[in-house]
Amino acid sequence: MALASFSTMASALPVPFYAAPARIQVAIANMNTDTLDPARGASEEDFQNQLRKRVDSSAVVDSLWNDPSNRDLVNQFLNNNFCTTCARSSDEVCLPLYRKYSVQDYFFLEDYVKYKSHRLISIPAGDLNTLQREAKSVLSDAGYAISASQSYVTDLHGKATDLAEENRSVAELAYGNVLQNAASQQDWYNLHILSIPCIYGWTLLAQKLLHDPLTRNDTIFYKTWIQPNSDPSYANNLTAFLNANEAVWKDGIDTGTRSGMGAWRTLFRTALKLEIALFATGFDK
Repeated sequence: MALASFSTMASALPVPFYAAPARIQVAIANMNTDTLDPARGASEEDFQNQLRKRVDSSAVVDSLWNDPSNRDLVNQFLNNNFCTTCARSSDEVCLPLYRKYSVQDYFFLEDYVKYKSHRLISIPAGDLNTLQREAKSVLSDAGYAISASQSYVTDLHGKATDLAEENRSVAELAYGNVLQNAASQQDWYNLHILSIPCIYGWTLLAQKLLHDPLTRNDTIFYKTWIQPNSDPSYANNLTAFLNANEAVWKDGIDTGTRSGMGAWRTLFRTALKLEIALFATGFDK
């Protein structure tokens, strides 16, 4: 679902032409937080320099997305039945599926806000600058979740009661659990590895559907999922961020060694599996 931008924080990232879907906004907000934090990786100037180069690929992304050993999941992701069906179908066929998926997507956003709120208690006493920055981030994330719930009603013509009465799917519970465990067990850079399938992957998937001659361009799914996600600015932000932090990647900070790709491959494959499973919730009975 395409949403209005909601942010209370200064931004190092440009605003894209289309309003980003909520989960992408959350991921980009996390990139922004780390870019503006002098203690984490590359500076804002480094990021802006990378962005000006308009590089649409990243050594980090390429090493994972194009790895032959990951091709099985990449193909499943790019050819998932939910997106293909909705792209080629009328609103009458797609909307019931799209609503089911969107409810689970909203649950993910809600759980993420609750987790980040709880994490505030781990900030050391007296570090009010960090507390203020992270509290603003939580507020922004809550705004994205609220916008998603409103879009469910206005754009998808769903019932607000669906968000209160539906149950969380196994896929959503698994995704939320993995993200929360990663946030507590992994470092800041690894969380951006987990976002590759969502930010970079959604862009490639949407562009694939956009150019599919069987895709209909008169549907709600086209206007609220395919069109906004085909905007390359989201993927460009991620590649610029990862390129600016390539030195961190080479240092292998996730394991404390220079052989960190094994751990990143696991995180990447896990995120792909969870995205595929979340798409499949559109067909849940």
